[in-house]
Amino acid sequence: MKKMLTIIATILLVLGFNYGASAWIYVPDQGDTGWKSYTYTAGSGGFTGSAGFVVSNVIDDGGYSELLLDKLSQGGGGTNRGFELVNLWGYDVLPSSAFADVYPSRTSALGTVYYPTEGYILADLMGLSSGVDTSGFHNATGEAGTIGAIMETGIALAPGANFSFDWAFLGNDKIPWNDFALFYLKDPSGAIVFSEGLAQIGSPVPIPSSVLLLGSGLLGLLGLARKGKRRVG
Repeated sequence: MKKMLTIIATILLVLGFNYGASAWIYVPDQGDTGWKSYTYTAGSGGFTGSAGFVVSNVIDDGGYSELLLDKLSQGGGGTNRGFELVNLWGYDVLPSSAFADVYPSRTSALGTVYYPTEGYILADLMGLSSGVDTSGFHNATGEAGTIGAIMETGIALAPGANFSFDWAFLGNDKIPWNDFALFYLKDPSGAIVFSEGLAQIGSPVPIPSSVLLLGSGLLGLLGLARKGKRRVG
């Protein structure tokens, strides 16, 4: 019985890895997400390192997708790292990725005007063609980035403390150029220890009907095995 449970769990894990629900928000061609909020909670050991933000093109090196950021804040004795000084002091825009700046508002390809969620200034990372290499990052469908913008800031979180920020993705491109934005954490050595997708152009990959049938069949076999065990006992 334990062996069967292990096999079933392994198969479902693999299926879930390939087809499971994603935290990514998908937008249509030249679509945008509206303002969203994100919160990361540190574990029992806390966290010290860097928080990073990426916006990237896919396949091409154009399209100019954008990641808006505002209201960055740290709990557990940290500070609110906003942009009200009208600059990016305290933030590291990675070399040759000079296309991040602050603005009082930004307008998406759909004509939606984005205003800061706090104060008067927001930050905008722009995936321009002369930005930094983003091939080390991937969107929800596994496509590697090409060119984009990356920004980091140091954070120090006590155990259980939060790091939060408001964000919006302006997907100023079209399928199959599935541009994306994501968030990551680096430890003091510079290794990425956590990453989470925020948004991308495109649509989620549907779960094939064959996968659903296989999952139902496995659950049925599990039920029969349990019944058989009760009868033997």
